Amino acid sequence: MQSLVLDGDSPAGLEALQSLGRAGVWTDVCCREADSLVLHSRYARRRFRQPAYVGHHEFIAWLRALDAVHRYTLIVPATEGSVLALRRLAETDALRVKAILPSDEALDAALDKQQTIDLALKLGLPVPHSRLITSLERLERVAEFPVVLKPVRSTIEKDGKLIVVPAEVVRDKDARLDFLRTWVPHVPVLQQTYVRGHGVGIELLFDHGQEIWHFAHERIHEIPLTGGGSSYRRSLRPPAKLLESARRLLKSLRWHGVAMVELKVQPDGTFYLMEINPRLWGSLALALDAGVDFPRALLAIAAGEPARPQPAYRESYYTRNLIRDIPWLKANWRANHRDPVLLTRPRVTSVLEYLRPLWGRESWDYFDVRDLSVTGAILERVVLGQIAKGKEFLRRRLLRRKIVKQHVRRYGASDSPRSTVGRLLFLCFGNICRSPFAEQVAKAKLGRYDVESAGFHATADRESPEGFVHIAGAMGIDIAKARSKRLTARQVAGADLILVLDLDTYERLAAEFPDALPRTTLLGLFASEPVVSIPDPYRMSETETRRILRLICAAVDGLSNWLNAAEREGKEFSAERVQV
Repeated sequence: MQSLVLDGDSPAGLEALQSLGRAGVWTDVCCREADSLVLHSRYARRRFRQPAYVGHHEFIAWLRALDAVHRYTLIVPATEGSVLALRRLAETDALRVKAILPSDEALDAALDKQQTIDLALKLGLPVPHSRLITSLERLERVAEFPVVLKPVRSTIEKDGKLIVVPAEVVRDKDARLDFLRTWVPHVPVLQQTYVRGHGVGIELLFDHGQEIWHFAHERIHEIPLTGGGSSYRRSLRPPAKLLESARRLLKSLRWHGVAMVELKVQPDGTFYLMEINPRLWGSLALALDAGVDFPRALLAIAAGEPARPQPAYRESYYTRNLIRDIPWLKANWRANHRDPVLLTRPRVTSVLEYLRPLWGRESWDYFDVRDLSVTGAILERVVLGQIAKGKEFLRRRLLRRKIVKQHVRRYGASDSPRSTVGRLLFLCFGNICRSPFAEQVAKAKLGRYDVESAGFHATADRESPEGFVHIAGAMGIDIAKARSKRLTARQVAGADLILVLDLDTYERLAAEFPDALPRTTLLGLFASEPVVSIPDPYRMSETETRRILRLICAAVDGLSNWLNAAEREGKEFSAERVQV
């Protein structure tokens, strides 16, 4: 028997390859990336470059030609993209049969989240309160934030490419409108009540409507912190109600193949159905290491072998995706642990959890003693990635010091050349929040100067977020009519003093207009308590936004004092006072 794993770049694809390889099955693998981890695996007998799914006729023709030569028993589609491509084939097509996929009706019910909800309601299963948004006209107000926004299909075609659009937790009307403007033109969006709790997956294998195996896990670390795929997870005994709900759902569809039913469990034990994942899932490593080998069972179905009994698997066993979990660890360490929307964990506990492998209670994704080159490649990427980030941190630190010293030399001395300044230019990336606010504050305080603002965002003429306009208005600054502008060479050449709001914007200016740097400094360094970067308040809370706007006001006050040679309170600007 020979098998073919599609989407070897994905976690499920690599784990499926290793599973089948350990079973002694000749397995070929396809991937799109030249540096894919799967290319390091000894279990890949032949490696093929996988074409794009867009223009599925070409993909299917390629796959059919490959199968004609090698006559595979099993084809494993490891991402939604390949499932969608195979969905276009007739249910009786040989390629689709080898992929162990359910009927069109069942696949559509899983791939379309609105259909999933409709089916769940018909079966009496709990789902979050949902509203389908198909147009931006006459949007209804949201009674309470946060809400969850998710396209009805996770994978969509846009600009000639298939892209995956994750769900997003939005906290205010501006963030909601921004998400809807981005995606509603391409796909309907579901708006759901936010459910607090952690994710649980019930994984099942069916053979033409007959349940074969099950498995369950809970997410310990989710990426992003607002909820998503897991970087660290634990096997568990399936809670009876959750398992029964998942079974009812898939049995009603007369399911065939594998699926993960995703649920959200609240602290009091109540749960809600989130969606159906109609393929092998990203945390497949946990099921394999705990003792439930789903890829090997798929091969048995494809080969017509009798089903083996439900395996007894290890409960409370952990697996970790090291590449994803280190960024989670950093995000968790920096996060506000009092924020109820963020799924944070105790900081010290999360570090100590890395000792679990010493007690035989944890393994890492893709770890196989007979396939150590994959683990070696992972460790190399992690180490080199951290070295690169360390170098970048040091480079930015040195840049901060350089800019502060230049500011002290140019603008901290009593004989600074104020008289040469007539035109001021404020810059941030988007030019919809910070820089237009600074522009209006400066116009109010510095009437005799020419003042304007701009940014680097490719799209011009954008409005400031409604919530931001309201907060600025409450502080006496009207930016309702402000529209974003993309920075031009004319603006740069005409400015006597360029004031950037953060280090990233400074570096963008340096890359595009290096000759402007002698006339450039950071606005925050003029504040009474100087700072290098003034944070972007976009999508921040009202409290944080007000704090940032007060900081901008303080910086413009300091700039005004410098320009007007006002009281210096008997002290010179000091680099030691800068908050970096």
